[in-house]
Amino acid sequence: MTQYGWTERYLTRDGKPWLPVMGEFHFSRYPRRYWREELEKMKAGGVEIVSTYVFWNHHEENPGAIRWDGDRDIRTFLQYCREVGLLAFLRPGPWCHGEARHGGFPDWLLETGYRLRSNDPGYLAAVKRFWSSLYEQVEPALLKNGGPVIGIQIENEYSSGSEGKGDSHIRTLTRLAREIGFDAPYWTATGWSSYVGDLLPVSGGYVEAPWDSSTDELPASDCFVFADKEHLLNIGTYRFDPARFPFLTAELGGGLQVTYNRRPRVSGTDTGASSLVKLGSGANLMGYYVYHGGTNPVGERYTLQESRSVGNACDLPPLSYDFQAPLREYGSVADSFREIRMLALFLHDFGETLAPMDAVVPPDAPRDPEETETLRTAVRTDGRAGFVFVNNYQRRRTMRRHDDVRLSAGDVAFPPITVLPGEYFFVPFRMKLGNTELLSAAATPLCRVRDTVVFYADRDPQYRWNGPAAKVLTLSREDAKNAAKVRFDDDYLVICDQPVIGTAAGVFCLARRAVELKTYPALPGGAKGPDGTLARYALPIPPSKVRLQVRPRAVESDLYREYDLLLDGEVTGDDVFLKVDYEGDRAELLLDGRTVADDFYRGEAWEIGLKRWDFPKVLLLRVFAMRQGAPVFTDEPLTYENGRALRLNGVTAQEEFRLRLSPETLCAQRL
Repeated sequence: MTQYGWTERYLTRDGKPWLPVMGEFHFSRYPRRYWREELEKMKAGGVEIVSTYVFWNHHEENPGAIRWDGDRDIRTFLQYCREVGLLAFLRPGPWCHGEARHGGFPDWLLETGYRLRSNDPGYLAAVKRFWSSLYEQVEPALLKNGGPVIGIQIENEYSSGSEGKGDSHIRTLTRLAREIGFDAPYWTATGWSSYVGDLLPVSGGYVEAPWDSSTDELPASDCFVFADKEHLLNIGTYRFDPARFPFLTAELGGGLQVTYNRRPRVSGTDTGASSLVKLGSGANLMGYYVYHGGTNPVGERYTLQESRSVGNACDLPPLSYDFQAPLREYGSVADSFREIRMLALFLHDFGETLAPMDAVVPPDAPRDPEETETLRTAVRTDGRAGFVFVNNYQRRRTMRRHDDVRLSAGDVAFPPITVLPGEYFFVPFRMKLGNTELLSAAATPLCRVRDTVVFYADRDPQYRWNGPAAKVLTLSREDAKNAAKVRFDDDYLVICDQPVIGTAAGVFCLARRAVELKTYPALPGGAKGPDGTLARYALPIPPSKVRLQVRPRAVESDLYREYDLLLDGEVTGDDVFLKVDYEGDRAELLLDGRTVADDFYRGEAWEIGLKRWDFPKVLLLRVFAMRQGAPVFTDEPLTYENGRALRLNGVTAQEEFRLRLSPETLCAQRL
């Protein structure tokens, strides 16, 4: 059995340094029949560990009636994790937050009069009963039983410090979980301004704050500023000594869930740049919250989203938990998926080398994210070799161009380069590659493919060697972002701007248009491309027979407009996605008079996958007006007419095909 552990600097696997990627996916917010294919997408994106909340009110809405059926079936979810080849991290609360009603507490629990989130005996007895039922479901999935569960998080964002609370409560919950039988190599607690007991603290970082009550532009996010452990110690927001623990993250923002009052739009660049900064600052677990969006279940008596009406901090859509995540609410792939995959490819092949390296941030490095003149850098090094991290991106700010930049690390001086506004990257120095050493390069390592090390750069890579040159392939950054490592008869790099997913059943492309791709090396029976390295191929997709009509309804109201969406034609693909391009306050999709999907407007088209409802022929779209002066923040202002914004610019239907890729089919279509 694989052995997992940790030191004060990094995680270990079988005694070796380990730097994995973890992604949050809430099983009870997604249809069970699609769990496996979504887990396969996560693995294809570089995720090694799936973390998941277990929301108490999703399972025990009525006292004593605990349910683990249907989309609540955590036993099957963990079994799929094992079959797909993913590890798992449980986050069973008992209080979770996760933008759920009462943070995941059932309503009946609040009515008991217990002092919740404390050592109150009545509360602990209720927790024990729920956790005992959960344990019966997950016991076969624990690592000691050959399952995928390697970690358990206790509570979440726990900052109450009065009697019977604080570290005492975290220790009490941990002891209770162990007494029930829960067992894992890693026991964690969220560490920001929180009590952690004796557990491993994990941290996070979001590029905006949709939970903030302000409806104005917020100060620049410090997620784009390098900060090492010494800086974390000095800012004094931790109730533990960071020097005792590795720097682990569990809530790097894979996106952001919008609230009614704040609706920031998150880009893949936001996620990519902030991830690089955390890695350069010494992070040794890249944990994303959330990695896969979802949809809130509907309770028997209540909707289950966070809302101010029940005392929560914010108002959220009753259904949508899209989160602008790398994998969206209906399984489509966002640009952040590609950004994270680039880092994940590197960490899979070179994380063992990076993890023991210390993070060194220059003492004069800018700490103020509003400071846009100074180039932001950090180094991770073992004292001789390492990587220089560079960030010249700040969300919603314009950074300065830097010419003739001369990076250095130890005794290694890099040749001069230009760093453009918006760029972020890392470059190696004294990198051991087989029997030779790469003294420095102006390119970023991506992965290994057989005997070749793949780098990417949009500038002269300037490889400098101590000894003979190793075999390298240099891609553009765009090609690297679209690169997936898959296995046919051997390992290949497949470059495609549509998602390529490697599974145990084969390699597939999720295609909405004709597929053009490149491989390295050339597939058996194929030929190298004109550049002598990348072979090029094309595949058509079947013609879509799906047709969509949009018919406005006559509605005597200034508050909303309604449209019948009529779909015709046989669906031969895997899914059909509606793209609703509207401006307004919010929108709803109704099927047979019932709201099945909703959205808060944030400045991008709303995308909805239809296969979960078996491709209905008739749907109703309702778009609500945003009144001018409403207490709502969006990144870009809306256009108002007569004091309101309410328009539908168009609705399209796009069929997605799951195409199997094989050397035979591709070589028959090579370019």
